[in-house]
Amino acid sequence: MSDSARLAPPRHLWVRLPNPLGDAVMATVALRALRAALPATRITWAGGPAVSEALAGLSDRDDVMPVAGRMARGPLAPWRLGREIRRLGPDAALLLPNSFSSALAARLGGARVRVGVQRDGRRALLTHAVTVPEARGRLVPRSMVDHYLDAVAPFGARGDGGPPRLGLTPFGAESAARRRAALGLADAPLLAVSPGAAFGPSKRYPVPRLAEAVRTLAERAALVPLVLCGPGEEDLARAVAGAIGPGCAHTAQGPPDLGELKALLAGARLHLASDSGPRHVGEALGVPTVVWVGPTDRRFAAHSPARVVSVDSLPCLGCHLRRCPIGHPCMEDLAPERLVAAGLEALAAAGEAPRAG
Repeated sequence: MSDSARLAPPRHLWVRLPNPLGDAVMATVALRALRAALPATRITWAGGPAVSEALAGLSDRDDVMPVAGRMARGPLAPWRLGREIRRLGPDAALLLPNSFSSALAARLGGARVRVGVQRDGRRALLTHAVTVPEARGRLVPRSMVDHYLDAVAPFGARGDGGPPRLGLTPFGAESAARRRAALGLADAPLLAVSPGAAFGPSKRYPVPRLAEAVRTLAERAALVPLVLCGPGEEDLARAVAGAIGPGCAHTAQGPPDLGELKALLAGARLHLASDSGPRHVGEALGVPTVVWVGPTDRRFAAHSPARVVSVDSLPCLGCHLRRCPIGHPCMEDLAPERLVAAGLEALAAAGEAPRAG
């Protein structure tokens, strides 16, 4: 797993968080394990604004260092970030992203111990390289939970068997309560819908089919649909809500930040989502989730409690293409009835009692 034995506990450990939201959520298992293994170590998490906001409410760190603006963009970003790391003065750095730039920043930051997965030509920048399963130069598809647990293993961290978890903040809860009240949903049983995907259009389910599934689920389970969106997804949210019809609300008037999104999802009875960040956020909050999957290999989220719906007969499933060149069969051939059935099963498993219909 690593080119060395277990490391001595550092005085101060700087942890570079993953950049994708879903990956950061799945990394919470490893972050929790790291805190348990290093109770006396000062741990600083460093990540982008969205990831830091998503993980706000967790207590497995001592400090948070924002990585934004000129520290996150441009060819000089590693040097700028390295300068801030040097000012912080950690004696060890843990790199959860696999990028060359994150390893370079840690090296420039002066951390004596630098631990990370051996990828992207950065071996010379690491003092302790972690090896993970690969085939023909690519990661072997497996749960990112296991991937990050391998990354923290040199510090003696071991998973506790629990799932990814997130916490709410008072500000996020207050924002969500105001949103629900403004939409007339203060006490409504919500069916949250997350149709967007920052990855690309290949992950999006066709609007008419999604609307059909949501209408049927809402009627049969006596739920009120709420379509959620992030910045840049406003038009998609309006289109989905419009196709669902009367009684459906949306957040396109002002996309929620991550703190509010967490609280909105935590208050939902069921979450219907694309294979993207909000899917993982809802799961980590214990929300029954149904996710449609096409271009992403589902093995990367193998520990997910969600009910996954996909067209399993397709040979191109899990292609990881952002745009489909052959007509998008993984979404076009996915029947809305399958999402409805999975949603009713998820509600039943959670102890909800959908109406007959």
